[in-house]
Amino acid sequence: MIKPEKKHDSRKVQHQHRPANKEKPVSLKPLIIGNAVIALIAVVVFSPCLTGEFLGWDDFNYIRDNALIRVFSWENIVHIFNFKTIVVGNYHPLTVLSYVIEYQLAGLNPFLYHFDNLVLHLFNIILFSWLMWLLTKKTYATLIATALFAVHPMRVESVVWAAERKDVLYAFFFLLSLIFYVYFLLEKRKNNQYYIVSILFFVLSILSKGQAVVLPLTLFLVDYWYTKKITLNSVLNKVPYFFFSVVSGILALIAQHSSLTEQRLMAHSFLERLAIAAFNITAYLYKLVYPFNLSCFYKYPAADDMWWVYGGALIAVVVVVATAVYFRKNKLVVFGSLFFLFTISIVTQILPVGNAIIADRYTYIPYIGLFFIIGVLLDRAITGKHRNSQYFLAVPIVLLVVFSIKTYAQSRTWHNNETLWQNVLKQDPNNGVACNNLGYDYIDKADYPTAIALLKKAIENEDSYIECYHAYQNLGVAYSRSGKNDEAIKSFSTALSRQPAFVEAYFSRGLAYTDIGKYDSAVADFTTIITKLDTLHTKSYYSRAIAYNKLNMTDRAIADYTSAVRIDPNYGDPYVNRGNIFFAHNSFDAAIADYNVALRIDPEDGNTYLNRSIAYFRMRRFQDALDDALKAKELKKDVDPNYISDLKNAANAVSNVKR
Repeated sequence: MIKPEKKHDSRKVQHQHRPANKEKPVSLKPLIIGNAVIALIAVVVFSPCLTGEFLGWDDFNYIRDNALIRVFSWENIVHIFNFKTIVVGNYHPLTVLSYVIEYQLAGLNPFLYHFDNLVLHLFNIILFSWLMWLLTKKTYATLIATALFAVHPMRVESVVWAAERKDVLYAFFFLLSLIFYVYFLLEKRKNNQYYIVSILFFVLSILSKGQAVVLPLTLFLVDYWYTKKITLNSVLNKVPYFFFSVVSGILALIAQHSSLTEQRLMAHSFLERLAIAAFNITAYLYKLVYPFNLSCFYKYPAADDMWWVYGGALIAVVVVVATAVYFRKNKLVVFGSLFFLFTISIVTQILPVGNAIIADRYTYIPYIGLFFIIGVLLDRAITGKHRNSQYFLAVPIVLLVVFSIKTYAQSRTWHNNETLWQNVLKQDPNNGVACNNLGYDYIDKADYPTAIALLKKAIENEDSYIECYHAYQNLGVAYSRSGKNDEAIKSFSTALSRQPAFVEAYFSRGLAYTDIGKYDSAVADFTTIITKLDTLHTKSYYSRAIAYNKLNMTDRAIADYTSAVRIDPNYGDPYVNRGNIFFAHNSFDAAIADYNVALRIDPEDGNTYLNRSIAYFRMRRFQDALDDALKAKELKKDVDPNYISDLKNAANAVSNVKR
């Protein structure tokens, strides 16, 4: 019996040919909205910086007193990028160039400098979010990690301190370099444009801050994240990065070479420095979870108080070993923890830099690895299938609120010198650096008794303050301005006994000798600076010229004033004083020529107008003399009314004769 033919089941055929289910595209809308909210919160919590002042701690050196940023010209830009141009012990020309641009726009108004730091941080928030999304494609992970990056209290130092522009600037290019390298990998290495752009951004990063040299190591981690293996090809494509890292590292070592580093190397053995480096890891992990009692300065311990450093080092060893043993196959932990260790390693003080054992600012990039781990773990908890998974969402919300409040409060401590260093003393009442810097601030305010008390307290804690010679120097300045020149000279001499190549102490002692009429001693100190320590120290040439003039050695005085203006053509005071010598020798044309240059440099100097007026008077150029005398009076200079009256009469008499 023939079986009936089966009917064609169209529905079944359609089902068989239906393509496999694809994951629904993830909407970027929550990510965009979330990032906007995070950025807004960041603006609020860091907003105190917008009313902040420049700080005596590096802001003066980088901005207020930095002649390099005054001129925007091709010649000056070339000079800034010259590898020999070191600013505050660092070679970071791109950072200095950013100050040049700001100075042209706002002069010495602190607002723009702080505003730009905040804007760079906002850009970095977006870039980090972008990187997180590329690596995870998880909305919660990206937003949680981004929020931590944005408002964690350890961000404050990098964002609100104008002199720490290098941190947010190097991070900006560092993140861009990472992002374009990820695109290079995602394109299966077929698009070399991403690779080239990544290298260019890396170069810009190391030109902003030397800490960027560790980026090539993080690129290996990106390779591992995507492929879990390191190939010969992946090693070879890091060669250009390592080349620039080595060059930058050499420049950084040259720039950072200082007597302070040498003293630290002598003060602590290699094993002690290893312990300090390990302690750093513990300290930064601790401050990740408990970012309170923050300070802008954490001092080294005294030689007999190293127990807590060794304790912290032991904890670090245990944590690192335990992580390596128990999580060596966990890709998330390996990636995030090694990212932290690679990027923090360069600032763990194995090679001492500065006189702080740790610094909040050093975590700006390294914490990315730890935020990455936290973000992904909380994402897994929130999106998990267990009954109460949604309650884990409260964890990042609570962290965001608590950290935001602390960050806002910490930002306020950076308002000015007094609030900054009082906060340090609140955490550590015997901190010598804080006492010294606060004392310096009171010198600026002319409160010399308070300054002297603070500087003496800094000296009392000399055992844990390796740069205590600064306190002796500032104490001398406070004594000098109080009219106590003998005590001042003793303090300057003590500073020099601690630091024999201390230019500032030689210079200050030379000024004190000048004030008490010991001109030969003053000349000796200024000569030491010029011949042995800093051949281009313009103020030493200028001050030695004053001492020579007091000794009636006018030829030498003129030569030193000439050297000063040759080194710095925009230094007006030497022109005035040299003009005064020419005047005293009846060389009125030469005197007027110098006064003319001085007034081009400072058109508001009433005293120089009056000097030029008298020179014109001696040359019987009465109208010119009258014009200058009236200008001096307009500039609030006390001008004898009889002198002006005599000039008017003389000018009128000459005018009548001509008619």
